[in-house]
Amino acid sequence: MMNAVEKCVEVTEEIIALAKSVSMDRDEVIGEIERLLDQRSEWVSKIIKPFSSEDQINGKKLIALDEEMTNQLIKIQMDIQRDMKELERRKLSAERYANPYAATEQLDGIFYDKRK
Repeated sequence: MMNAVEKCVEVTEEIIALAKSVSMDRDEVIGEIERLLDQRSEWVSKIIKPFSSEDQINGKKLIALDEEMTNQLIKIQMDIQRDMKELERRKLSAERYANPYAATEQLDGIFYDKRK
């Protein structure tokens, strides 16, 4: 039977592997990662003292894995933000192409006199 620290290490390794995978659909990956993060947080809450020497070794491994997991999740977040900016840019470009004079319509027929 695995203890809580070993289970956290195992789930964290699964999250890292999923975050690195490019073969699956990103939405599926994110859904699965969310499920695993929930599972991991349950296991983290079950970690209790005193720690055996094996738990201490696994704990150090978990800390290193946690940092790697965080970096992978940040990378996914940055990819999503980049895609959102690209989509917004394309949408704006398409609007400008569809109506190239939209920006000047609001200025049409305005006369500005500096004299008072």
